[in-house]
Parts: sequence; C-alpha cells; structure tokens
Amino acid sequence: MDDENRVQVATCSVAELFSATLSADAGCAPKGLLCSEQNIIVGRLTIPEYQRPYRWKAHQLNNLLSDIRAHRERTPHLPYYLGSLILHQSKEHLNIIDGQQRITTLALLALVLDEYSLQAGALKIEHPISQINVRKNLVWFKDKGALWLRDIISFDQLQFSLVVTQSEDDAYRFFETQNTGGVRLSGPDIIKAHHLRAVDSSYLADYARKWEALGDLNMSVLAILKGRYWQRVHWRELPRHNQKNQLRDTVVSELATQTGHGEDLAFTRIQRTVSPSGAFSMSGAQRGYDMRQPLNAGINTIHFIEYFQSLYQRYWLAPESVHVDGYGEFTVWLKTLKGCGYLQSLYESCLLLYISQFGEAQLDIAAKKLFRVVYSRRVSNQKAVRENSVPSFVEKYPVLDWIAMSFTPEQCFSYFDAFELMVDPSNLEENNIKRRYMDSVNEFFGLGLADDVYEYETQFAVALSRKIGAAV
Repeated sequence: MDDENRVQVATCSVAELFSATLSADAGCAPKGLLCSEQNIIVGRLTIPEYQRPYRWKAHQLNNLLSDIRAHRERTPHLPYYLGSLILHQSKEHLNIIDGQQRITTLALLALVLDEYSLQAGALKIEHPISQINVRKNLVWFKDKGALWLRDIISFDQLQFSLVVTQSEDDAYRFFETQNTGGVRLSGPDIIKAHHLRAVDSSYLADYARKWEALGDLNMSVLAILKGRYWQRVHWRELPRHNQKNQLRDTVVSELATQTGHGEDLAFTRIQRTVSPSGAFSMSGAQRGYDMRQPLNAGINTIHFIEYFQSLYQRYWLAPESVHVDGYGEFTVWLKTLKGCGYLQSLYESCLLLYISQFGEAQLDIAAKKLFRVVYSRRVSNQKAVRENSVPSFVEKYPVLDWIAMSFTPEQCFSYFDAFELMVDPSNLEENNIKRRYMDSVNEFFGLGLADDVYEYETQFAVALSRKIGAAV
C-alpha cells in the first residue's frame, strides 16, 4: 500500500493522547510520537476550521459522566471505551475529522483537573458558538468540583480507537459511516464534510463559515428531498420521519454521494420575448437554482442548499418580512393549524419550488390556491392524516409536478383550480380536531358558514373554492 492510501489503526488512552506519548506498546514511543506496529504517527491534534462548532451542553456532559461512573462501578478493572477517533495526518498536524466533541470535552476536564498542562489546549476554539459552549461547560465542570470529578475520571482508564489516514478522502469515508459519541451524525452534517473537502483550499475557510451561518438545515433539506423524489417521471420513496438512519442515508446519497464534478451551475426558467421586428430579450423570474437540477460536489451544492435555506427562512420562518400583500398574514395563520404536520411539510416543499420558479409573482394567490390543494387531506380523510397517505396523495395528484412543469403562474393556477375539493362527512361533531380545523378556515377566509354540521359538510368545499377563485 502506498503512503497516500495508508490507514493506521491503534488504541490509546486519553492520558497517552494528551501527554503526547502515545504508544501501541507501552514505553516504545519517544515524546510526541504514536507508534503502531510498522509506522510512526507524528503530529499535534488540530480541529480543522471547517469542522462544525463544539455543541455539547450540560445534557451530554452529564450523560458522559454518568456512563463512565456506571462503568467503573460495574467493571473497575476495564477501561471505558470512548469510541473511534478519526484523524487525518497532514504534515505536523493530526486533524480531527470525527471526535472533536469528545476531545474538546475531555480537554476541558483536563483543564479543570489541572492535568497534562493541557497540551490538548493547543486546540484552538475560534467559532463563537464553540466559545460560548466552552465557557458554559467549564463553569458546569467547576461547579461539580475537582474532587468529585477525580472520583469518576481517570484518564488512564478512558480509551479511544484511533483511525489515522494519510488521505483526507479516506478520513471522510470513515467519517461518513461512524457514530459520534453514540449519536449518528445528521445528513446535513455529513454532506457538509463531503462538500467542504471538494472546495479549493484557498476558499475553504470562507465556505466553512458560510455553511455554519445557515443554521438548522433539516427542514429545508427535507423539503428539497420531497421536491426531487416525488415526481412522476422518476418517482422514489422517501423513508418516514422516524426512520432516522434511512433518512440520513437518503440525504447523503442524494445531496453528496450522487453529486458530480464540475462547475457551479444553476438551472432556471428563462423567458424570451420576441418583438415584431424579430429582436428578442430574455429575463428570468428568479436568480436561483432549480430544485430538481443536477448538482456538482463542492460550491455548487453548497450554494444550492444555501439558496433554498434562504427561501425557507424568509418565506416560511419569517413571512411577516415578505412585502407581498396578504402573504404574511396568511402564512402566520397557516402555521397555527393543528393536526396538519405532514401536510405542512409537503406545503413547504411546494412553496419553495414555486418561489424558486416564479419568485414573488402572485405569491399571495399561489399560497392560498396551494393551501386548498395540499391541505385537502385534512377534510377528505375520515380522521387523522397519516404520514403514508401524503406520498399516496402526491402520486394521485402530482402537485409538485404541476408547479415544476408550469411556465407561468397562471398555468400553475389552472392545475390547482381544476383540483376537486371533497369533504368526508364523518367526525364533524363539535370539538373534533377536523371540525376545529374547518372552523379556523371558515373564520380566516370569512366563508360565512353557519354553526351547523350539515352546512359544513355540504358547503365548506364550495365556499372555500369560490373564495380562493378555484373551480367548484
């Protein structure tokens, strides 16, 4: 095996790691070296600046200490296993690819216990979120007291498995399949690592900061997946919300593994206007990305995700800031509806797809017409809306395709308006969740329906469709 593809595996205690006298065979290594059977690993532990921030809080600290204490009480003669630590050897540094949450926490413990002169303190903590959590956790440990902590913590009895690679790609391949502190990484965490390592080194720090500024990506990424998976031309099933490992693997496959190599490309609809003289001009409704477009690794996918995250934050999380008459008020109300979580998730995907295609053109009208279609399951079902009924609905009524295949808002509205809204007459008694939903719709839109079950059953769909301007 050549040097660039070499992977070394060893075990060491935290004491050995922090004292930098790491050895596979006790006493064999000079200071600062880690000896394996055939090779010597040299380097100081370093957290790459593009890593996610240090996020552990009191809950994780308490769990760690409780687990270590329980282990010592059950099996005092055996070391406590902290899992794997994945490192990429780069010149004089050992870059921590997986394990920085645990390493940083242990370094704080070493500081509180005043051990090893905190050689691990060479880990630079620069991210503001990391700095805040470091300060809080130091206070938390100090409140516990050094004597109490020493009864639990023996760095000689805390053990890591080390995986050290010469190739950064190899390190991230290990990273993408590992647990971190017993908790699987989320899909966005993994795709971050995948795409940042595809960015040119001269821009790496800028794109790492750009990614961290995006915040929680889970909901916008889920909206993207629905828009890309639920289409008639290439229908694909999505894991359910509680199938977390499968859903994470789907995110990684769609937005990392299957991305290509090449330029930062954005595909959008272009309108070309031709004058009687034959001259033409071109314009686009939006300067973004198409939700279903092919993606390339690196800055292309980072910009793609950044774009849809910005749409999600502006048009869904902060609709009051959108200067389109009626849109903010309607969206704020929509988010209050109960028993509609699975429908809301579909609505979010449809909304982002519409805005990426048409911008804010007739957005207030589009939002309400889209609501009439997507939330129809709330009244056409007998009882609750189950998760598996939503993809079935989209297969029968391809609302995402109606948006993606339309060239103008008016063409899109024609699909929405042709949808027939039906009300199942069961479970409309007072205080039923279905009835409360219909009462809320009646009040917000001013449908004027009397407080009568029969009128709700027979008139709700007609009144709402007329109010929104859809076919009855």
